[in-house]
Amino acid sequence: LSQLRQADAIANEIIMQAGLYRKISQMPVVLIPVHFDRDPINRTPSCRRSVVLRPFITNDFMTGVPAVPGSVQLPLHVLNQMVRDITKLDGISRVLY
Repeated sequence: LSQLRQADAIANEIIMQAGLYRKISQMPVVLIPVHFDRDPINRTPSCRRSVVLRPFITNDFMTGVPAVPGSVQLPLHVLNQMVRDITKLDGISRVLY
């Protein structure tokens, strides 16, 4: 739960700093038990997780569209900063979007 809170705080802080808070209606941050960097030969158990970012744009919160990476709502440099900063967290394997 601590990893999720930290990842959520990082993502939201970057969105605020980039001035995208009003363009992205909501962005659930999801922690999933998937570790991409495991050694297939050793088959050791994994305790690393991945973070999924789900930026969403809506006017009525009933229908909407995803914020596409590289768009005005989610510029690539902002997304790259989120990925870079969240990946620095201990125990995070990948950031997906």
